[in-house]
Amino acid sequence: MDVFVLVHGAWHGGWCWRKVAPLLRNAGVDVFAPTLSGLGERAHLADDLDPSAINLDLHIRDITGLLEYEDLSDVILVGHAYAGMVISGVAEASPERLKHMVYVNGVVPADGESMADQLAAVRGSQFSAWVREQIETGNGFLPPPDSAEEVGRRWGITDPSDLAWVGSKVTPQPAAAMDQAVRLRRPEAKTIPRSFVGSSEAGFDSVAQRVKAAGWPIHHINSGHDPFVTHPHELAEILLEISQAK
Repeated sequence: MDVFVLVHGAWHGGWCWRKVAPLLRNAGVDVFAPTLSGLGERAHLADDLDPSAINLDLHIRDITGLLEYEDLSDVILVGHAYAGMVISGVAEASPERLKHMVYVNGVVPADGESMADQLAAVRGSQFSAWVREQIETGNGFLPPPDSAEEVGRRWGITDPSDLAWVGSKVTPQPAAAMDQAVRLRRPEAKTIPRSFVGSSEAGFDSVAQRVKAAGWPIHHINSGHDPFVTHPHELAEILLEISQAK
């Protein structure tokens, strides 16, 4: 049985895959949708941990721990947006457990890059400057959107029920996770097959072009940043197509 591990992006949690996970399971695959430390239902950890400890390394350990304790192998590891950083780090730590990696509007870092390093290219200079300012002024957590309008602008969501759902679930994003660079040096990790799922939103075209030049398969959804919210059936079909091709 194929195994998917779905890793959410910044401000989100495992809850965001709620529409996609059942579609995958109904197709006969196993699905895990963990929440990274300090976010979603694990946001309470922010009360007990130094904000600087909720960093990229911790989020990588969240996923490698899941792989180890659930005894998972031949995993199709899916990362959205910021989680491109996380799954890239997981590949360094546990390449032997991975079958394929899928970046859904995900950043694809080079060795030594942080999420903050890539924001100008994929989310625009204004948003990048805001994140940099939050980090540099010592804010431990980046606030989530505070209105339905901002949820819609940031993530391309228009349906009122989806706006209400997502707006009620997003939580502050640990700043240290955005600021920490990833180290990508293991030859074994570089051999893992990878695919990219991009949306029609502006910004990630440059990432898609770069990975296409590297030989990755590219898939497209006519959606905003969060296709698992707005186009779950299309995304599930793409993920299943990827799993069946490998």
